[in-house]
Amino acid sequence: MRNSKHALKRLAIALGALLLVSAIGVAQVAVTIPTVTAKVGTSQSIPITVGDLTGKGVVSYQFNLSYDPTIITVTAVTPGPLVAGYNAPTVNLTTAGVVRVAGAGQTALSGGGILAYLVTTMVGKGTTSLAFSQFQFNEGTPASTTTNGSVLVPVLSVKVSDISTLLPVGSTFTLPITTETVTGLNVLSAQFTVTYDQTKINITGASSVGTMTSAWTSNAVNTSVPGQLKFAGAGSTALTGAGTLINLTGTVVAVGGTSAVHFTALQYNEGTPAAGGVDGSVTTGAPVKPVLNSRIPATLTAASQGNITAFSVNASDPGGSALTYSWKLNDALVKGPGTDNTYSVRFTDPHGTAKKVTCIFTSAASLTDSTVWSFIVTGVNNGTTVPNDFVLGQNYPNPFNPTTLISYSLPKEAPVTFEVYNMLGVKVRTLMSGETRSAGTYTVSWDGKNDGGVSMPSGVYLYRVVAGSYLASKKMTLLK
Repeated sequence: MRNSKHALKRLAIALGALLLVSAIGVAQVAVTIPTVTAKVGTSQSIPITVGDLTGKGVVSYQFNLSYDPTIITVTAVTPGPLVAGYNAPTVNLTTAGVVRVAGAGQTALSGGGILAYLVTTMVGKGTTSLAFSQFQFNEGTPASTTTNGSVLVPVLSVKVSDISTLLPVGSTFTLPITTETVTGLNVLSAQFTVTYDQTKINITGASSVGTMTSAWTSNAVNTSVPGQLKFAGAGSTALTGAGTLINLTGTVVAVGGTSAVHFTALQYNEGTPAAGGVDGSVTTGAPVKPVLNSRIPATLTAASQGNITAFSVNASDPGGSALTYSWKLNDALVKGPGTDNTYSVRFTDPHGTAKKVTCIFTSAASLTDSTVWSFIVTGVNNGTTVPNDFVLGQNYPNPFNPTTLISYSLPKEAPVTFEVYNMLGVKVRTLMSGETRSAGTYTVSWDGKNDGGVSMPSGVYLYRVVAGSYLASKKMTLLK
């Protein structure tokens, strides 16, 4: 009986110890480094990810990590989003192939995520482990369990490009697959499989036009599995050089995200020469309106009567689509929409007639921008045609913001004073002060500012011109 009691006691102790070990194991926090494939000569930030730290009182961390310095070089360790409120960690990289990091903060960490990034450069070809030799939260609590990672730099890399597009949903894009040099390796065939996030993009096919495989007689694509594309190609002439092996083609499914494009299989010929696939990505963003790069004329205050005035626009779509152009004269459509970014017109209007030319440019996403020229029709050259009478024209545009143009005509030479007043009769701007002008038609502009360069408020203003014995005034409205 006594032996039986002792056996039961020992069993209870063993079970308690087992439960304790199990409880400790449950409490451990996972720390993980991924396996990465990269191309020699490139740089990459490799994340160190930790599990949920909520309620565990973690205010510091430290770790040591080793790698093969003939394959990669760790150039820096930067903090991840999880420790955004902490100071930058202390990093020791003095010993080749060893990283020592320590970080601390005032507030306990909460949640899981990326603790730090290893900033690396691929310096050689081969495989290296990224191995923890020590990892610790606080003074050892909570306990952690680490999963080492690795970096593979293939002897012969085939890479999915990283591209970004601002095209709208449904638009097509091209995704190059590039290879390092295959000269002398007798590459007569290639096949690979890539996967991607079908909620963001859809890779629909491949095009060999203008690529290294354009002379191959057999290129086949299989897209029967959603989120996956298989390519196989072969020819009788071995590939040479480096460059674009094939272009994948696809469409945008959703904007505002990134889809990794991941190799799950890759080989040249029947496996020789050995090659490794390097993943890439497609980032989609919301389309933005076109951008005006330049225009001709850059500025225009007067157009010569009877002569042809030519307008042109240089604009572009950040998303890469071709633009269409519409031209309006005084808000009436006169040309387009079409691909012509130029417009020419001969004005036959009387001197002092206000005109406005507008060019509207539109992207494939139906987003638009525009540019406007506002000016006055004058003689063949401003001031050279002799008017019969003194005339003060109405400003244009009116109302205006921030600038308006005003024309006036002189039948003979005279000193000209041009002033702007508010409705209380207070002078706010002198545009001309006794400047002598010969007979002709002229324009002046007002930018809505006083003589001190201060912008005036919205309201009605009076502009007045005194030219020798001539005097005239008119009202204009500044509207902000």
